[in-house]
Amino acid sequence: MTTPTDQDLTQALREQLAEAVNARHAVSIHGSGSHGFMLGDFAEPHRLELAGHRGILDYQPTELTLKARAGTPLRVLREALAEGGQRLATDFPALSEDATLGGALAIGQTGSARPFHGAIRDAVLGVTLLGADGEVLRFGGQVMKNVAGYDVSRLLCGSRGSLGVMLDITLKVMPLPETSITLAFERDENSALRDMNHLAGQPLPLSAAIWLDGRLMLRLEGSAAGVEAAAQELLGERDGQRLEPAEADALWTGINRFSHPFFDGDTPLWRVIVPPATPKLELEAGHRVLTDWCGGLRWLRADALSEADFAHVRNAGGYIESFRGGRRITPAELMTALQRKLHRRVKKAFDPLNIFNPALSKFDD
Repeated sequence: MTTPTDQDLTQALREQLAEAVNARHAVSIHGSGSHGFMLGDFAEPHRLELAGHRGILDYQPTELTLKARAGTPLRVLREALAEGGQRLATDFPALSEDATLGGALAIGQTGSARPFHGAIRDAVLGVTLLGADGEVLRFGGQVMKNVAGYDVSRLLCGSRGSLGVMLDITLKVMPLPETSITLAFERDENSALRDMNHLAGQPLPLSAAIWLDGRLMLRLEGSAAGVEAAAQELLGERDGQRLEPAEADALWTGINRFSHPFFDGDTPLWRVIVPPATPKLELEAGHRVLTDWCGGLRWLRADALSEADFAHVRNAGGYIESFRGGRRITPAELMTALQRKLHRRVKKAFDPLNIFNPALSKFDD
């Protein structure tokens, strides 16, 4: 069987887009479909499938870079990188085994390592984009020193398929740590928040810090000697314990892939972004919380949030997104008037035909 070339795959997508344009059909872009629920009413029924647009195109271990097609499953990247003693540069959340690289960038939400290793957009070096007119556009480069031009590659992170079709993405990667240790400490929520904010400013090999059900959990990664010394220091200062490697792996895998019991069930899941030092949220709604990003991300399980709850979070300098279930929060609700104006201009520049998920960019004002 002949393996399709980049030209073959791009031409097939170009033809599908041309058909949609000629028929005046708006389109939504789909990989594995694991994040489809997040688009909701914004997803167009005319689908452009990228699941078959997969494969690693270039991997340079000595340069710490990898280039892959957008439909490549994240697990394929992890496996290839692990063979070279490397890994993705930060935590890329995956809602299914087949979650894709393009989907991760389109959603743009980063896992627990974000405060320490940066956001997904910080790992993006370059992107090749297919516009509605069939033109192939290349942004960024394949080396970490490439800083010329506008940073369009990062702009595409979080665009949810509204600006064009990502064909391939070039990423920076990082070495696997020699060892990883997870420590757990009994803490109430406010004590845990204070500890997380204090420790984030210390010279420690931290790569994640979360709080759940009365326990503060810290992940230390790096050289064996450095991690062990940090673990001894933290345990000497605080009453805590080490998690067994299997338990720690299950914890972080469950958080990163949304398979942890916290995420189970039909209760709506809300994503709350606040300044990390924000104390415990005093909400009217009964809720359960998982705190991540050293306090900057609060996952809430709550049947409904009141207007007072939304106001409380806004007054704290944050915002609330409906991640799964509950009242859908539109993009317009999360933007200022200036942000909406800029969004429209970017949309018009990249998608003048308004074919890619146009409902995402439709505002009342």
